[in-house]
Amino acid sequence: MSQQTVDPKVRSQNRKVVSALVLVFAAPVILAYVAMHMGWFHVATKNNGTLLETPYPHFDQLEWFGVDDQPLHFKDFETQWWWIYFPEQNTCDEVCELNIHWLTQTHATLGKESEKLTRLIVFPDDIIYEDKVKDNEQLRLARGNGQPTKGDGVQLEAGKVYLMDVHGNIFMRYEPVANEQEAVMRSKGLRDDVRRAIKATGL
Repeated sequence: MSQQTVDPKVRSQNRKVVSALVLVFAAPVILAYVAMHMGWFHVATKNNGTLLETPYPHFDQLEWFGVDDQPLHFKDFETQWWWIYFPEQNTCDEVCELNIHWLTQTHATLGKESEKLTRLIVFPDDIIYEDKVKDNEQLRLARGNGQPTKGDGVQLEAGKVYLMDVHGNIFMRYEPVANEQEAVMRSKGLRDDVRRAIKATGL
């Protein structure tokens, strides 16, 4: 059988189509990387949280365990944005409840972006909060601390809230709220930061 010759013009057009498709699918990842590592969040914006210094702490530098006592792996966390809250003690006191409620209520106001975000509550040593969790899909529980177990990185502080991107970079810190009035006042700023990050990266 004779081998059919492909017209060079057709071959060139096919290559252009394939290249265009690769660019379309790769562009969001490239933009996300550039946005996070070139400091786009510093440009013409006012962050409501405190932007951490680069290199940002990464999920893989931390050792956290789920309710089943198994280590958390980043492959189960990628593709989502995360608010991470570190209660100061295992028993969720009034301040702890207030801040979890603050994150929950603010999450509910994100509209269509709410599906892109999940909340993670990391208790120090023990998880005794399972009975109060109604939505396992968008609220995860863990135990551990903010001390990196490998590499150089900033220690994450107990009592604080952090924002983590879809690549596992923990790049912004928030002070906890102290009362309901403050929670209402600061909800917009928390919401605006994550929306701005989602828009800037396209993820």
